Amino acid sequence: MLSRAAVGRTLFSVMMEDHEVLKRELAQCLAGRDVALASFDRFRHHLLWHVSIEERLLMPALVKAMRRPPEYAAGLRKDHAGIAALCIPLPEREWVENLRDLLEEHYRVEEGPGGFYELCRTNIPAEEQARLVSAIDAFPPLTL
Repeated sequence: MLSRAAVGRTLFSVMMEDHEVLKRELAQCLAGRDVALASFDRFRHHLLWHVSIEERLLMPALVKAMRRPPEYAAGLRKDHAGIAALCIPLPEREWVENLRDLLEEHYRVEEGPGGFYELCRTNIPAEEQARLVSAIDAFPPLTL
């Protein structure tokens, strides 16, 4: 999902960059009149991989560093479950557009001031952040 060039960058920049890639991939799915199925399939694999990174790597590291979950952890998990559910059926334009709108709001929670990524940046020790970047780089693609 992320290139090996991610090594040496910060956790914050790696995750923000991946959001930008996901946004471009989703826009590509919606570029025509109908949803581009092959593009959507690549996008959903990438999106579910990204959600897995957040759930399996980042959230546990943040909870460990803060000694408690962030206030909005339950909301992020609920969003992640909804996002995953929207990736299952054959895509129809209207619900892919709804997914796009959901993701835009979700990204604001993760990227904004006091958001998930900022909490990771300010609470997880630098050496753990570097380990997480390496773990993200090595995280295998999902099999659906």
